[in-house]
Amino acid sequence: MENHVVNLQDKIQKLIDQYTLDKKKLAELEKLNNELTEENLQLMQQLEDYSKLTTDTDSKCQALQTEIDTLKARNQELENLLGDFDSFAGDAIKKIDEFIPADLFA
Repeated sequence: MENHVVNLQDKIQKLIDQYTLDKKKLAELEKLNNELTEENLQLMQQLEDYSKLTTDTDSKCQALQTEIDTLKARNQELENLLGDFDSFAGDAIKKIDEFIPADLFA
């Protein structure tokens, strides 16, 4: 009978030891879980900040592209006006040359 009691005490002690080890491991895992949760929150915040930055950058790029398109259109208009002016000036010079004889400047 004494042998059974000793055996039972050994088993109880092993269970207590195992419980203690498991409790320590659980505490370590809870600590690790808290650290990972905090790290995850920081990463989520960084992703959110990056997303906002990307959205802002996309908006700015779109605005700049619109401005570029507008400037290209204005440039084309000015080139057309300049071409018209060159043509007009050329015609005016020809008419002046027709009215004023060339030998006056010789």
